Amino acid sequence: MKKGKPPTLEDIARKAGVSAMSASVVLNGARSSTRVSPDTRARIMEAAQTLGYRPNAVARGLSKRRMDTIGIVAVIDVDEINVYFLEVLNGLLEAVAVHGQNATIFSIKKWEQDEKRVLKFCDGRIDGAVLIAPNPSLEFAKSLPQHTPFVSIHSDNFVPRIKNIEADNEGGAYQMVKYLISKGHRRIMHITGSEDRIGARERIQGYRNALRDAGIPEDPSLLVPGYFNNRAGREIMESLLKNRSTTPLPTAIFCASDMIAFGCLEALTAAGLRVPEEISIAGFDDNIMSKMTVPPLTTVRQPFRKMGHWAIENLLQLIESEDTLHHTEGDVYPAVSFTERCPAELIIRESVGVAPEMKV
Repeated sequence: MKKGKPPTLEDIARKAGVSAMSASVVLNGARSSTRVSPDTRARIMEAAQTLGYRPNAVARGLSKRRMDTIGIVAVIDVDEINVYFLEVLNGLLEAVAVHGQNATIFSIKKWEQDEKRVLKFCDGRIDGAVLIAPNPSLEFAKSLPQHTPFVSIHSDNFVPRIKNIEADNEGGAYQMVKYLISKGHRRIMHITGSEDRIGARERIQGYRNALRDAGIPEDPSLLVPGYFNNRAGREIMESLLKNRSTTPLPTAIFCASDMIAFGCLEALTAAGLRVPEEISIAGFDDNIMSKMTVPPLTTVRQPFRKMGHWAIENLLQLIESEDTLHHTEGDVYPAVSFTERCPAELIIRESVGVAPEMKV
C-alpha cells in the first residue's frame, strides 16, 4: 500500500491472504456465490481494522442496489426568501435523518423548462426523489425510469406513478372564511394564488363554499387574482388603497398565502391603517414568520413538517416495493397516482377582529 493513500480492497485481501471478492463480500456486502468461513471473515475484519479501511459508499450502494440517498427537487425562487421551501425542506430533512438516509438537493429554475433535467438525476446516485411543488407533464411521467420512484408535495398536475402529498386546501379556506363571517364580516375579499395552481383553485372553492353556506352572495370584484408572493400582496393592497375614495375597502381580506398577507400588512402599515381595527387580514400556511408580524397573523396551518415526513415514508415504501419487484418480477414498477391529504388547521391570532360595523 502506497503511503498517504487510503487502503483498498486489494490491500485488505493481500494482508488477509484472501481474494478481493471475499473481501468485498465481507466489507461491502457484495452479492456473490463466494462463501466466506467465520475464520476467513475474522481475518478480513482484522486486516481492515489494522489498515484503517473505510468501505466505499458508492461500491456498497452498487452491490446492494441502494445508495440510501433521497433526492429533493425544487424550483428555487431568487426574487425573495422562499420561506415555503425552507419549511417543507425542514420536514423532509428531519425525516431523512430519522430513517437513516442521506439527502441530495437538486435546484431547477423552471419546472416546464427543466423537467428533463430531473430525469438525469436518476443515474444511480439516488434511490428515489421528492418533488416540491412540481408541475409535471404526462410526458415526464411516461419517461420516469423504472428503478426510481417519485413522491411529490403540492403537485400542480396529478400524473400516473407519482404519489402526491397535499394539504386540505378547500377545507382550510372554508374554515377561515367561516371564522371571518363569525366575526361579522360580510364584505370579504380573497386574494388568490396563481390560478394555474391546483392549491389556489381549491382555496377559491373553499372561499366560495363558505360564502354560499352563510347565504352571502359572491361579489366577483372581491375575488382578486394574485401570486403566492409578498410583492403581489403589497401591490394589490396599494392599488386598493389608491382607489378607496371610489371603491370602499373590504372589511376583511383572506389571502391565499402568508406571503401575500405580509405584503398587505406592509402596505397598510405604510398607509397608516390599523389592523384589525380598520381592516382584518388573514393568510394561509402558518409559516415561521406569521407569528412575527405586527399584529401576529391569523392563518391556516399547513403541517409542513408532517407532510415532509409523510413524503419520505411513502417514498421509502415505494423504494422497498421496487426492490422486491425488481428481484422477483424484473423491471416492474407499481403504478401510483393519487393524493394523500393532511388536515389544515385554523390558527387564530390578532390580525382578525370584529367587523367595524359590528362595533358598538
